[in-house]
This record gives sequence, C-alpha cells and structure tokens, in this order.
Amino acid sequence: MKIIAHRGYSGKYPENTMLGFKKAAEAGCDEIELDVQITKDDILVIIHDEDIRRTTDGRGLVKDYSYEELLQFNAGHLQAEEFGFHPIPTLDEYLDWVKDVPITTNIELKNRKYYYEKLEEKTIALIESYQLENKVILSSFNYASLVKCKQLRPNIECGVISGQAEIWNGGYFAKTFGFESYHPDYKKLTIGTVRNCIEYGIKVNVWNVNTIEALKDIYNMGCNGAITNYPDLCKKWLEDKI
Repeated sequence: MKIIAHRGYSGKYPENTMLGFKKAAEAGCDEIELDVQITKDDILVIIHDEDIRRTTDGRGLVKDYSYEELLQFNAGHLQAEEFGFHPIPTLDEYLDWVKDVPITTNIELKNRKYYYEKLEEKTIALIESYQLENKVILSSFNYASLVKCKQLRPNIECGVISGQAEIWNGGYFAKTFGFESYHPDYKKLTIGTVRNCIEYGIKVNVWNVNTIEALKDIYNMGCNGAITNYPDLCKKWLEDKI
C-alpha cells in the first residue's frame, strides 16, 4: 500500500510548501499529493483554497493575482512563528525538484469552484516538459476535467475524487470513463465500494487517513493508498506490518 503525503507533510509543516514536500520525502512517503491553480498571468501555482485567506496572510482569489503579487504572501502563515516565511510554490518549481526524487506525485486540478481555462493543457504540458508522464497522476472532483485529461493524454493516469456522496459503484464509474483510480473520503468509504473497485481493476486511494485505526481499516479492506497528513506515522506502521 502506498503512503501518499497530503499536501506534503501537512500534519507538521505548512501545507503545499516546498518545505512540506521535502519533509514528506524525508519521512519516506511513496507519493506527494498537491493542488494546482492558475494565477492571473497564467502561472501554475500550488495552493489548495481558491481564496488565499486560510493558508496565507493575504486575502482574495488566486485567479485575481499575478504570481509576483502572490509572492508577497506567506504560505506558511498558520505556522509562521515556528517555520517563518514560505512563498506559494509554482508547479514548475516543484517538478524541477521532484524529477530527481524517487517518488510519484498526485496533482489535484483545483477547478471545482472556478473552472480554470486551459488548466488541463498547461498542467500536462509542464509535466511533459520534465518527462514525468509516468510519475504523476492527475486527480479532481471535477469529472469533466478528468475526461478532458484523458482525451488530451490517455497515457497519464487519472483518479476521480469522491467527497460527501460516495459513488457506491466507484469501480464501474472509473472504468467507464477510463480512469485508473478512485479516491474516496475515508469517512464515507464502505467495503462494498472497495470490492466494486477491485472487481473492475481500479485502485483505491483513500483520504484523509490520519490515525493508525483508519490505516488498519483501509489496509484490511485491500485499498491501494493512504492519503495522509502524517506520512511518517503511516510509513512506520506499514513497514512494521510487512
């Protein structure tokens, strides 16, 4: 089972920052999950919320700022006293680092509330510029976006994210549209859905798995990946188990 660091090592370090990503790799994660949006001047940046107010010391929507304007805000704002200033990273910066690191990357396309024009094309082009097609998975709550990704590049793996309403036959759904994995919320996950995914050859990567009890649960169900804020905790348990 893969240990997937949710927004980096977000349980201890500022989420979606280069510090958090590097610490996740040091903790032994197999994969890093991150979120991508587009600035006003068409730069791909890594940040979860469409509004920057939760994770930075600024306010407003990502789409309304240029990248240079965003650089003034601290992406480590919530833990600034401990970790200081950390700029919002670009996807380019991240890929340039991760290309030499033996882990894969789950890139969530954040186009659920605001449908960014050309987000799929720009993300895929950057991935290909680093020749990382075989080391990434594209995921989204926006299923139309994933269909577009498959139309553009069928060879890049895609994962459909399920939130409040679990897709009971998630395996059939994913298989129908050519997606390789299904990413459910742990709180909504049932063994029936896992079995349906297994039946159709669809991998199950579960979020957010932040306790040993939850990790044991999805391990026993036969899931493929744990998306967690605590990659070190999960990795140690899994290594001890094996």
